[in-house]
Amino acid sequence: MKILIVEDEELYADKLEMLVEKLEYELVGIVDNSANALELIRQNPPDLILMDIHIQGQHDGIELADLINREFNIPVIFITSLLDDLTFNRAARAKPIYFLNKPFSDIQLQRSIELTVRQLGTQTSDTPEWEQDVFSKEHLFIKVRQKLEKVAIKDIVYLEADGRYAQIFTEEKKYLVRLSLQECLALLPAAGFLQTHRSYLVNAEKIRNIDLQDNLIQLNKYQVPLSKRHREVLLKKLNWL
Repeated sequence: MKILIVEDEELYADKLEMLVEKLEYELVGIVDNSANALELIRQNPPDLILMDIHIQGQHDGIELADLINREFNIPVIFITSLLDDLTFNRAARAKPIYFLNKPFSDIQLQRSIELTVRQLGTQTSDTPEWEQDVFSKEHLFIKVRQKLEKVAIKDIVYLEADGRYAQIFTEEKKYLVRLSLQECLALLPAAGFLQTHRSYLVNAEKIRNIDLQDNLIQLNKYQVPLSKRHREVLLKKLNWL
């Protein structure tokens, strides 16, 4: 993922640069005006542009985004300190993929970039992510410190939401990943994993029994809750007499 920053405020430009590097994306460059932005885009087209609406040069950020849409079709995340309706309506017509207001926190910026990257990844095909041409459809590679651990999908017992993260439980180990529960679900075979609660996904093959009185699901050594909202849907998917 190659990212271009178009920002004329040095403080925000530095903040954007640090986060792009922290997330280990490739930084194409940092420019503060429309002419240099167009020149750089033509020389080395990025995959994503982080752009302030009010920049220097012949075009403001909205006009520049229109030019980019017509010539390159590169997605743009708009960044602005203005919240008035006129600016927002003009910006909306340029069809940005995200709209971020100043001042923003590191986590807001990080989430906007990560969600955009994931959205771009799903726009290339209608096929669910886990069915695409990946190295292995039977495994996930989970980052643990500076290593990628290979985890068999069949060995996953359940997943639990943990704030902005998710915990993945196998029989032997627990992993913490920087994804929401729904983002995890998109990476797993839908037929094999069932949602039992707003905060839980379970591997259907690991279900040992379901306590309909206490609304609990036994998964070998683990127990997870079954909410009333998901109970009916779950039972319809099971062969029970």
